Amino acid sequence: MDSLSQKCLWMLLGAAIAAPLTWWFTSDDPVQPATAVLANAGDTTQHAAPLRSGQAQLDSASDPASSTELIALQQQILQLQEELEQVQNHTSSKPEQSAQQQSPSSGNINRQLAEIFQAESRDPVWADELELQLGDFLYTSDLSTYFTYDSYGCKRHVCQLSFVPRSEDIDAMQWQRLNDSLFNSPWIKQFKVSSAQQTAQGMLVHFSTKSLRELATEY
Repeated sequence: MDSLSQKCLWMLLGAAIAAPLTWWFTSDDPVQPATAVLANAGDTTQHAAPLRSGQAQLDSASDPASSTELIALQQQILQLQEELEQVQNHTSSKPEQSAQQQSPSSGNINRQLAEIFQAESRDPVWADELELQLGDFLYTSDLSTYFTYDSYGCKRHVCQLSFVPRSEDIDAMQWQRLNDSLFNSPWIKQFKVSSAQQTAQGMLVHFSTKSLRELATEY
């Protein structure tokens, strides 16, 4: 075979090989390589694995911050719960005296203590000593120019005080001053129950060293 024939043969073989390749690249819907078909149909995790790995890295990167925020919120909740418990305990532990001062039924308490004051006997040792302090109260609190005693006295557990104004010019501020000074006196700490009632003539006050429940067992 001469050289011209060999060249023609090689050209035909090259054209035969190039034709299918050219058709494969220019086709609108080419057939994917076998490896690609297997990857899509057989195991999708081959394509998804890189994405999941990246997502896992993002999640792991954000986990410490989320965990820190969660811990901070939990600590705030615990702190608020502790403060709420302290407020509730403080409210429930207020002395009966303060509760009675603000109670809308202080008139009934005042009446009960007045009845007990009239019924009980007198303890001269305790009553005499306390009556000396009561007698000095208006002078030590600088209120003697505004108020005076209509009467005052103590028996065994209950003391009764009746204040009247010295003039008609006494206003609500002076009455409030009298009330605050009286209930902030050092000797008032020995009483468990107190009650003050404003009247047309003045102010009627009762103190008791025993609670109403304890007094009810005796009177």
